[in-house]
Amino acid sequence: MNILVTGANGFVGAALVPKLIEAGHHVTGLVRSKKGKRSTSHLKWIEGDLLIPDSLPDLESIDKAYYLVHGLKDESGIFEYHEALAAVHFINWVRPHSPNIIYLGGLAAKGEHLSPHLRSRQLTGGILGASGFSVTEFRASIILGEGSLSFEMIKALAERLPFRPELSLLKQGCQPLALSDLLKYLLAACEYSKKNHRIIEIGGPSVSTYGELLDLYSELSGLKRIRLKLPEVESKVIMKALDYAIPEYANAGKKLTESLGHTTIVTDDSAQKIFPDIQPMELKTAMEMARSASKSHYAHLWERDFFKRLLSDKILTQSGLLSPELLKSLERVGKLKDLLTRK
Repeated sequence: MNILVTGANGFVGAALVPKLIEAGHHVTGLVRSKKGKRSTSHLKWIEGDLLIPDSLPDLESIDKAYYLVHGLKDESGIFEYHEALAAVHFINWVRPHSPNIIYLGGLAAKGEHLSPHLRSRQLTGGILGASGFSVTEFRASIILGEGSLSFEMIKALAERLPFRPELSLLKQGCQPLALSDLLKYLLAACEYSKKNHRIIEIGGPSVSTYGELLDLYSELSGLKRIRLKLPEVESKVIMKALDYAIPEYANAGKKLTESLGHTTIVTDDSAQKIFPDIQPMELKTAMEMARSASKSHYAHLWERDFFKRLLSDKILTQSGLLSPELLKSLERVGKLKDLLTRK
């Protein structure tokens, strides 16, 4: 089949394209820049931006189209609008070919007041579903794999913080899925054809909390972290703390953090019925695969005068987040090496 992959440079798209080629498909990958990209007999790179319709080239015949575009890194403050606009432009762009569309969205409990991130994921799915095309919308929770934003945030926090924070925000349920299992679903969707808009919830076999994911990563990495209960503070304070804890992912990470207040758990068995041959791996195995493959490195926060920087931030010092207990522990970070090995 002739298959279009948007977001072909992203975490999921970059992993999916080789799998589609291995399956014998001819792939057209949309990227914002073709610099460094080389086309082959089964792979053609095209350049364009879904927010700029005039930049999109004419398409040759396509049978399927994967919509993997995500605006988490959008710093404009109106990323929800941009997400919706990109979906509309995509529909208008591919309409002459009427392809079956496969979209990766986000899990969220029904009837909740959703975060902007989850709201935009479901709005995008609704826009694609209203196109009149056949649309398969997968809704997933955290994807565990090398380069996954969710996984890298877990890794960075587990490795950088000298303690494991206890916070209500980390107690919501989620249902992580390994990248390799996600790819199985996306590939199987090539052979699945159903008219109209079908939503399929996918996840691994285990339900976890975000705090338990930090614990699991630390356990597999041989890290021993004392638990430290943090006071409940406004979300803006948590967002500010992220600027210090994970500056590499501060913008996108904040959007994901806003979604931590929602459970992201599979509520129906449609995936098992439609794709019975796909049996997702256990959480511990998925985390270990991601951990073993990950090449990122996160320096300890206290190696960069971290404590002094925290105390200079009025939002944090006046919020109550920096409790006497937490301050005392942080003061000891630079003096007591055994803090990292205490149970």
